[in-house]
Amino acid sequence: MNRELYGALIGAVTIASASLPPHFLIIAVAILSYLISRELASTLGEDEVSPLGFLSPAFFWVSPVAGMLYASFVSLLFGTKKWELDSFVKTFFLMIYVGFFPSYLVLVREEGFLPLLTLILTIWTHDISAYYLGKKFGKKVLFEKLSPKKTIEGYVAGFTAGAVVFLILSGQELLKGTLMAVIVLTAGALGDYFKSFIKRQKGIKDFSSALGEHGGFVDRFDALIFSAPVYYWLLYGL
Repeated sequence: MNRELYGALIGAVTIASASLPPHFLIIAVAILSYLISRELASTLGEDEVSPLGFLSPAFFWVSPVAGMLYASFVSLLFGTKKWELDSFVKTFFLMIYVGFFPSYLVLVREEGFLPLLTLILTIWTHDISAYYLGKKFGKKVLFEKLSPKKTIEGYVAGFTAGAVVFLILSGQELLKGTLMAVIVLTAGALGDYFKSFIKRQKGIKDFSSALGEHGGFVDRFDALIFSAPVYYWLLYGL
């Protein structure tokens, strides 16, 4: 299956899931968090932790305090089991990454389907435009150590296309909408580079090959989940 067909299938499943009511969407998000947890835990050498990633977004959805307590409990459990500070820190990071960030997809959905669809299409428009236009016209690499194939030209194209989609779908006035789009897209780019840093440190190309040329679930959903809290706070406040 080629990249475009995989992308279309991923997009269809994601949008169908996003249309679900919040109490059903949390199940889909929990499954996604588990899949991300499996890849990330394997990369970090903490495979036993991954099943508990399934519950993490539900706790954070209920309350950030409940989520932090869950993350603390799980990290303490596995830290004491191995009696290693390294294991404690990695487990805590895992529970936050697969719990805190994805939970905001459900919180956005509670405000309506259109706000969540706007976020998804904004981030994906950026990703697609940056990939294809950067591949065709890109010359100057932005951060060579982190992502040697991502260019300034690609990011400018991605930010422009993503901002246009955000303005059309969000209904925000021009100046405010543009600023919001830039902040959300910057958060997504940070999520991409955050993931890239881990990959470069571990010397891997992708977290898995589960999604063909798109890599793994961490590779595909990094920008979306990283931008979700920022998007929610911009629209609805803390």
